[in-house]
Amino acid sequence: MLSVEITFLMQGREVSVDSFVESILREVRALVREEISRTFLKNEQQSCDSPREVNSKIPRQAVSVRETARLLSISPRTLDKYVALKVIRTVRVGRRVLVSMKSVNEVATRGIPWRRNQKLTSEQGGGGSSA
Repeated sequence: MLSVEITFLMQGREVSVDSFVESILREVRALVREEISRTFLKNEQQSCDSPREVNSKIPRQAVSVRETARLLSISPRTLDKYVALKVIRTVRVGRRVLVSMKSVNEVATRGIPWRRNQKLTSEQGGGGSSA
């Protein structure tokens, strides 16, 4: 039988596994925040130098379905399901289907309101009733 004993030392004193992991997570979070802020500042400086500066001052009113899915970190197919359930509102402009930024911001801040009857309605949609 093999027996292994591992001790974690931080600044010369023994600590539990939980406090060791928490310490590592704190340091990683701080480094990630620092990297994000550096990248954000670098991108901001580059955008000020570019001719797109005029367009960036005008807020976007609507985005495509693909862009909406990217912004919400969901698949386009999942977004299509939410549109079909009328949880996310869309607008047609010619042949394009756009999602208003207001709707994207609502979903991003409040999340998707999930109701059990929505799921059941979508599953029963084409079947008809047997009563």
